[in-house]
Amino acid sequence: MNRIVSPSKSKPGKPNKRRKRSTAVAPPRASLRAYFALIVLVSLVFSPLLISDVLWSDFDSIERSAFQSMDCWQQAWTLDSIRQNNPIAISSYFFEQTIPLPTATVHRGINILLHLFAAMLLLKNLELLKFPAAFSATLIFALHPATIQTLFWAGYRTEIIALIFILSALYFASRNRNARDYIATIALTTIACLIHPAAFSIPVILALTILVKERSLHVESFNRVLPLLCLCLFLGVWINAGSAHIEGVDPVSYTDRINHAGQNMAHFTQQALLPIDNALFHPFDTDAKYKFGTGMNLLPFLLFVPFFIFTAYNIKKVWSRAILLGLCSYLALIVYGISQDGYFINGALAHEDHHLYVALPMIVTLVITALGRIIYSMGIVGKELWVMCCSLLLLVEITLSAAFAYSIAEPNKMWTGMSERWPNAWEPKAALIDRIDFSNSSEDSIYTNNQLITILQDILEKRPDLVERRKQIARTFDAAGQRSNALREYKRILRETRPDNEFLEEAARFLDKVGLSWDATKTRDRKNNTQ
Repeated sequence: MNRIVSPSKSKPGKPNKRRKRSTAVAPPRASLRAYFALIVLVSLVFSPLLISDVLWSDFDSIERSAFQSMDCWQQAWTLDSIRQNNPIAISSYFFEQTIPLPTATVHRGINILLHLFAAMLLLKNLELLKFPAAFSATLIFALHPATIQTLFWAGYRTEIIALIFILSALYFASRNRNARDYIATIALTTIACLIHPAAFSIPVILALTILVKERSLHVESFNRVLPLLCLCLFLGVWINAGSAHIEGVDPVSYTDRINHAGQNMAHFTQQALLPIDNALFHPFDTDAKYKFGTGMNLLPFLLFVPFFIFTAYNIKKVWSRAILLGLCSYLALIVYGISQDGYFINGALAHEDHHLYVALPMIVTLVITALGRIIYSMGIVGKELWVMCCSLLLLVEITLSAAFAYSIAEPNKMWTGMSERWPNAWEPKAALIDRIDFSNSSEDSIYTNNQLITILQDILEKRPDLVERRKQIARTFDAAGQRSNALREYKRILRETRPDNEFLEEAARFLDKVGLSWDATKTRDRKNNTQ
């Protein structure tokens, strides 16, 4: 009898070429030393933020979190609050106040730890997708200067927590080993959607991830996306049905909304790729017009069109689908941020980098892994070149981030820099004056009396009703020897306000000093009448 040899089996001594071609070499996973380096670098670069004692500043007229209007953490878990806020972040603000350490230090320490955890989750996702230069992309994101506003300014922890849940949901969804992974995906997606609108893009990102991972695509491959899509649609309807209508707010026109979104897109993309102009709040160009051009506004969106055309032409190639994944993930996660208006502490329109935070890992990963793939393809020379280029890029980024963190770590420097960037705002100047009064004597002040007078005059020009600032300028005029100016301010305060006995005595002493004894007596009579 003739022996029948199965065509699927190889003859002894001959390798199976089909199996050999299907074997892919995955990039090496990050070692414990890599994780240790990540922790050390992030801790060192962002450690200056722990020095500042500025937290929930009284000079910030914008409510950055519903925590500021709540009395206890239980209020964060009501049905209405869950629909509108992030109860996890709000509860953490109440929790940190119970820790017997400086609250500002604890607040930013928690933010940095959460940021580190988000970076590690990003690394696990990139390794799961077998992307090249995964650790380099993680380091670039973790040390990026655009993350500092989210870590430093109070009220933005919700962005960090949202990114953690989004990356966790995507990790379990991509791994998809068993039913427990899918249950975890459902649970994490639900929580993510409840705490941040950007999470509604999880089904889209998962579908693109499947497109990248699967070599031969079938409709059945996307079956697990459909329940997530239905879940997100249901949660979106439920959340919007319970959203409170804000009375007294003028609706923004469609043209202005598109204009604002275009400016936000241009700013966020520039901050992600070229973060050389770092600040807590960036001035908004309210004079930009609705047009196609560099001043606006649809151009930032049109810049992505050539990349989509390029990937569509090469859609059968894995690297092209990976680029498509990065582009769509960035746009899907940033769409909520660009649709929101940011505000400076005085209520003026501003660009705020915390709106970029959730989408930042995607654009960083896209750029770094694409460059890594190109340079790695050059062989041994490419690997050496990549180490040099990546080291140089990290050095520049660390320098920018450390310099920015240091510039806002000391409150005097932070308020001074904010005053220079926002010259028409009186709030940073008033905050700076308060820091000078409370932390320095007149001999040790970083400003001379004449400089303090200039700052106070600028504040009172914009807000003449600030009586305490007028008292400060009267005392500063007196300390500078400008008695006529001091007399004018003292008399104005006595004429236009009803000061307390302590200030009446202060004014009477000054009037005696300048030889106006009769006025001093009348001032003391007012003091006696108020007792």
